[in-house]
Amino acid sequence: MRAKPLNLAIGTIVFSLIMAIPPVRANELPPVDFCANKYSGKVRVLTKGVCTARERSLGATAISRPKKRPTELVPQFLSRYQAAKAAAKLEGHTFAITSGFRTLETQKFLYERAIKRHGSAAAATKWVLPPKKSNHPWGLAIDVNYGVGGTKGKKAASWLEKNGYKYGLCRRYENEWWHFEPLVAPGKKCPKMEPYAS
Repeated sequence: MRAKPLNLAIGTIVFSLIMAIPPVRANELPPVDFCANKYSGKVRVLTKGVCTARERSLGATAISRPKKRPTELVPQFLSRYQAAKAAAKLEGHTFAITSGFRTLETQKFLYERAIKRHGSAAAATKWVLPPKKSNHPWGLAIDVNYGVGGTKGKKAASWLEKNGYKYGLCRRYENEWWHFEPLVAPGKKCPKMEPYAS
């Protein structure tokens, strides 16, 4: 007699667990790409096919360092920036990449200059990373409106910080309001900012 209530209780638990798992629908395919309108920056999810001629492909994942060092910004990263720039323009904001791809030599020069300015390598790396650590020589970092546009330029960069995740762009460091990288897939939440580069 005790077995029936126990079986009933176990059956109830199993049933409630099964019901708690949402069913996977056939039309919920994983995204193969995110496409952004070239003129408005509006993003749509693509589960099959390719973006149209009026769109830019933003990719479906975070962008990692390429196998070979590039000589310019990674094209998909540039597409993400251009899509965000188009959307921001419609809201009255203007972006400019004030520093993007850097050669290893340029990064080394900036790092050495920062050491002289800040007095030590430890202090300098809070603002400029050594060539092998920085994502600028990998074509995966941009500085937006740094040194241009005054308050308006900083406000536009603030728009990018707030809306960049839609395009897979994130502000990386708390102490650098101008520095953005493609840290997430479009539409995903950006990770918590690091206090500074290190």
